[in-house]
Amino acid sequence: MNKISELISLLGGTGFVAEKLNVLPSAISNWKKLNKIPRNKQEDILQLSSHLNVDIEKFLPIKKLHNVKVKILLIICGGIASYKSLEIIRLIKKTDIELDVVMTKSAQKFITPLLVTSLNERKCYTELFSVEDETKMNHIKLAREPDIILVAPASANIMAKLANGLADDLASTILLASMSKIILAPSMNPVMWNNLATRENYKKMLDRGIEFIEPDTGEMACGEKGTGRFPEPKLIFETILSYISKNQILTNQFKNISILITAGPTIENIDPVRFVSNKSSGKQGFEIASELTKRGAKVTLVTGPVNIPLPNCENVIQVTSAQEMLDNVTQQLPADIFICSAAVADWKLIPKTLSNKSFDVSNKIKKTNDTLLFETIKTPDILETVAKSNLRPKIVIGFAAETNKVKKNAYSKLLSKNIDLIIANDVSNNQVFGEDFNKVCLVDKNNCEEWEKQSKKSVAFHLANKINDLLTNYDQ
Repeated sequence: MNKISELISLLGGTGFVAEKLNVLPSAISNWKKLNKIPRNKQEDILQLSSHLNVDIEKFLPIKKLHNVKVKILLIICGGIASYKSLEIIRLIKKTDIELDVVMTKSAQKFITPLLVTSLNERKCYTELFSVEDETKMNHIKLAREPDIILVAPASANIMAKLANGLADDLASTILLASMSKIILAPSMNPVMWNNLATRENYKKMLDRGIEFIEPDTGEMACGEKGTGRFPEPKLIFETILSYISKNQILTNQFKNISILITAGPTIENIDPVRFVSNKSSGKQGFEIASELTKRGAKVTLVTGPVNIPLPNCENVIQVTSAQEMLDNVTQQLPADIFICSAAVADWKLIPKTLSNKSFDVSNKIKKTNDTLLFETIKTPDILETVAKSNLRPKIVIGFAAETNKVKKNAYSKLLSKNIDLIIANDVSNNQVFGEDFNKVCLVDKNNCEEWEKQSKKSVAFHLANKINDLLTNYDQ
């Protein structure tokens, strides 16, 4: 019997596997004959084996499930289950996944960094204030480089820190400074898990797009029974593999596609200390840039002044004014796609007095008894300029922040500026700028598609899917 025939038999036979995978029995028979499972069905086999508690490692080598390099950071927190994280390391080491490990001080009470280093064959990081590490800004590198940060076991303490933005050690600082996918595998006493504070922290993190591998129910080391047991390392490992497999399908979705994105506000100076701007944080544009980069696009981001970490895309250009943004955008053309998510200031203000006396704006304007008037000068319309240029990208997408008649105004903007898609939102309640959530509607020439309120990361994910549909339709 060949390996695949043996595997199918262990999983329940040809008919059972065909039913579970929703394929014809003849397809399963063909796999057995060829002694090979198609790549697009390997993840399904992996999940089925996990449900049936069948170890398929010798039948389907895990290394063959990955086409690209994946980096994982494992954060081990304190608790009796800390020793089980060693099994997670052992399983990951059998793959081609690159693994770094961080241990909290509490975790070191149960297992030692030397043990982790020996098992992982890489340095185990433990200290935030380490002269050796911090000369290289390692806490930032550890936060930015991994594709996934797995916290296992995740204590109630680390959940509280992450939910409420605390950063008082290496682990919590990394989590707060990271834009990577964060997955937590909690382990704690059942009363702690069901405590109102823990439940609120859990909900906060779910709303922010952080994922959980739910704790098991059963008898705890303390003798109590309930929900809070650390999930089995094999289940955690297979959940991570499943996540990687799903996302690797998207890795090359926009390969060789150049995407130009604007984000953040612009600033129009009145004098050296005063300016006109708006409340845009740049978060939505940055999430879009990050998501499209993950999917293989060559992303250039032109951003106004912001106070958030820059995304890890191919090229980031920082500007101040609308004119600077336009100049840099035009220099980056041609591009396949242009997404104008920046909240560009619409006017420059030129100060004058009642006597029409102009000011030297290179110096600070002093207070006087004269009434100060301002002449408005329109800033360049970046979206319309690009959409109507000779170098117009295949797809041009704009944003519309409205306070009334959101859909009508967005549709009008779509037509007047000659663009393909508008992402519109209602900013009248001041609950969009600077927030982590957004509620948008997508307006094109034929439809208005309303999306439920969701994280800006989630909006970026779904927008990337929409862009893929637009590209498909464009090429047909």
